[in-house]
Amino acid sequence: MRKIFISLILVLCLTFCVAGCSSNHNNGNLTDKLIDGWDSWMQSYSKHALTKAKDLQGEKTEGDDAYTGTYTATYDGFNGKEFIFGGTALERENGNQLKVTYTLSIDEGTAELYWIAGNDEYTIANDNSEDTKEYTISSGDNYIVLKGEDFSGTLTLTVE
Repeated sequence: MRKIFISLILVLCLTFCVAGCSSNHNNGNLTDKLIDGWDSWMQSYSKHALTKAKDLQGEKTEGDDAYTGTYTATYDGFNGKEFIFGGTALERENGNQLKVTYTLSIDEGTAELYWIAGNDEYTIANDNSEDTKEYTISSGDNYIVLKGEDFSGTLTLTVE
């Protein structure tokens, strides 16, 4: 069912793109509207990839959008992943620069705080540490994730 829905959306997008290319008036407006619509749909769809607030181990306060905010958590034998901040956008309305400030304390087990950028993953921290790092997000998936295996400890995270 999902494959059929995605196929239908792609066919509709291609139809509108072809219709927009063959028309001589308002090409830019139609193309812009299609891109904006697609971007909005992708952003709203991507919010489902974030871990729901009720399922997070800690307390999250969102900033201007799903990419920014604060998160504070205490973990006790945590196994799994939390997609804390991020989304999927063609172009982020508030710019593409993010500053990540964190403190990760591992008492037991293992934990890794990392950044997903498209198909790539970049470790932010996987030991007791605190730091501030800056990232430039690109179009597509951009998420900050905590992965734990029997992880007991704390995480404080601010993304601006």
